[in-house]
Amino acid sequence: MDTPHTAQFSRTDSIDLVSRTAQEQFLVSPQEETRLWVKNAEGSFERLWNTRVTVLDAALNSGQLVIMETRSKDGTWPSKQPRAVSSTSKEDENFQGQPGICGLTNLGNTCFMNSALQCLSNVPQLTEYFLKNRYLEELNFCNPLGMKGEIAEAYADLVKQAWSGHHRSIVPNVFKTKVGHFASQFLGYQQHDSQELLSFLLDGLHEDLNRVKKKEYVELCDAAGRPDHEVAQEAWQNHKRRNDSVIVDTFHGLFKSTLVCPDCGNVSVTFDPFCYLSVPLPVSHKRVMEVFFVSMDPRRKPEQHRLVVPKKGKISDLCVALAKHTGVSPERMMVADVFSHRFYKIYQLEESLSSILDRDDIFIYEVSGRSSISENTREDVVLPIYLRERTPARDYNNSYYGLMLFGHPLLVSVPRDRLSWDALYHILLYRLSRYVTRPSSDDEDDGDEKDMEGKNSIPKPGNMAGGSSHNPGPEQAGPSSGVAGGSRAPVNNSPGPSHWPQRARRKHLFTLQTVNSNGTSDRSNFNEDTHAQPYIAIDWEPEMKKRYYDEVEAEGYVKHDCVGYVLKKAPVRLQECIELFTTVETLEKENPWYCPSCKQHQLATKKLDLWTLPETLIIHLKRFSYTKFSREKLDTLVEFPIRDLDFSEFVIKPQNESAPELYKYDLIAVSNHYGGLRDGHYTTFACNKDSGQWHYFDDSSVSPVSENQIESKAAYVLFYQRQDVARRLQSKPQPGSSDPPAPPTCESLPKSESMDVN
Repeated sequence: MDTPHTAQFSRTDSIDLVSRTAQEQFLVSPQEETRLWVKNAEGSFERLWNTRVTVLDAALNSGQLVIMETRSKDGTWPSKQPRAVSSTSKEDENFQGQPGICGLTNLGNTCFMNSALQCLSNVPQLTEYFLKNRYLEELNFCNPLGMKGEIAEAYADLVKQAWSGHHRSIVPNVFKTKVGHFASQFLGYQQHDSQELLSFLLDGLHEDLNRVKKKEYVELCDAAGRPDHEVAQEAWQNHKRRNDSVIVDTFHGLFKSTLVCPDCGNVSVTFDPFCYLSVPLPVSHKRVMEVFFVSMDPRRKPEQHRLVVPKKGKISDLCVALAKHTGVSPERMMVADVFSHRFYKIYQLEESLSSILDRDDIFIYEVSGRSSISENTREDVVLPIYLRERTPARDYNNSYYGLMLFGHPLLVSVPRDRLSWDALYHILLYRLSRYVTRPSSDDEDDGDEKDMEGKNSIPKPGNMAGGSSHNPGPEQAGPSSGVAGGSRAPVNNSPGPSHWPQRARRKHLFTLQTVNSNGTSDRSNFNEDTHAQPYIAIDWEPEMKKRYYDEVEAEGYVKHDCVGYVLKKAPVRLQECIELFTTVETLEKENPWYCPSCKQHQLATKKLDLWTLPETLIIHLKRFSYTKFSREKLDTLVEFPIRDLDFSEFVIKPQNESAPELYKYDLIAVSNHYGGLRDGHYTTFACNKDSGQWHYFDDSSVSPVSENQIESKAAYVLFYQRQDVARRLQSKPQPGSSDPPAPPTCESLPKSESMDVN
């Protein structure tokens, strides 16, 4: 720190005059960026943010110490540097690379922020605005909608460091703290959306740099039959009366919005500004679902199928699609979600497919038939069957907590006139015969022949008639553990026997037990006097299971030929997405329009058209789809041009045919998202404004890429620059294009000066 200087100022002098005087006395070049701090009575330092206020307004007193800080050549401020400097940082101090080729450290799930910052940093005219300190004259400290200039200054610090050429990567912790302070949704280190952060940042920079210090009230006017160009000009002028900043100059365009009342035909035309286009992707109305088909024939292994069904279809559509592969009638199918060896849910035919997620394990069981209208047929009952193994009890009562669920559950059709435990035993033995070995007569316990009376009358799949007309009553949820525990009572709506016969006392390979939908044998929650149909558990002793149950065979399945088919999604052109954006749509019930003619809310038709486009156009591809029942990410490949994206067919304002470059755009940056809804990673492709070389920014890592690597399914936010702007910027001398920039005056080490104010 240099020797303090003393200077005298009037109370009406501005802080800017104090700053310029300090620069003169300490021989600091006016081109160097400085800022002032004041030492208060407690000995701490406070920043003098607003240099336009007077000495009196800044509450400076005679004899008070003011410190001037000069930005270092690497874009940092000396006060922000750590006190202990490692050898690595000393090496980086002498690093000289291409300005703008600088990574951003991931602070913990902040790749979304890094991606948005890298895109914005590579918008040439905005970066030049900050590098040449033009923002300092336009900082708005009194805007109630702004952030007292703090977001703008934090972003400026990042830009200056990244474009100093002295850093391989920088740590954006100060910027992250500022963002979290002004937008609580970005507090902490959860993953967020790069487009949401970008939207917040553009709005924050706009309000911090708004040249309008006092916003006047502006009444929005409808077209009322006036010509479009007159209404559009009025709307833009009204917008500029309240919003005038470098963000408006660079990113804002104008929509034409047309609403038509379906009742009275009233047409409302307004012109609204926009900062970016959020364009929809063409959505397929089909959905691919993977299911397992379980045949009634015990010799057939479960088959895995890949089915194409309507996205907004019903469970019955899933059965119809499977019937084309299997030849089994859809009426002979029941659909269930299997989770942790239980039936998580058994679906009704009229339920929506949207309730099934892609990660769910869906099993479709063949049953003997859902309904019977023939007088000579028998009515069957469909029983849910669980498999359990006895394990050492966890308590002295040898309770059901000593039973562990395993394997895949079954839905088995049983004739009503054979609802006895012994008959059910042999029916199940037949259904399990592919992976359960029948014991020889010597292996079985001795017993009366009458207990085996059902052995010779096991029905074959083709002969089982009738069927239950209802679902056996699924539970909506189930525990995640395979241990048979819990005490939830089953929800059963299907008709069943009024009472169940007592179990056969003799034990064969396994015993049978009525349980609830969780697979627990807690009978206290099951009322046998009701007509509710129970679930049945097959209980195995460990030795019997080890001896007769083939686990490998039980888990086996085959893949149908359809599983090998790869359904390729056809790529779409960016122009198709823009066409969709400008297509007429009907407002949703949740968002009706109040018709001034009808005096009531209406589901009007709405059409958006592009009237004027900005210098830099941001196009947000709406890859994330959210509905009441589903959430998904669309991984459709969108083909977008690197050069010559022509908007002349989309802009409805009468065009200047002599200047076609006013409607053509070149790509300058892309924010990418890899992964799904719950997790993912953001990166950036960006074209350096000085070298014209494309680079790939992956947090702190930066590498050069070729143009043919840019287009991918991960493209999420596209930045396009109008060609006339690009030519205008290229005509100006670029830094480093001729003579290298002059080094900072005085010594290369960061310096701080101070002086007294009298």
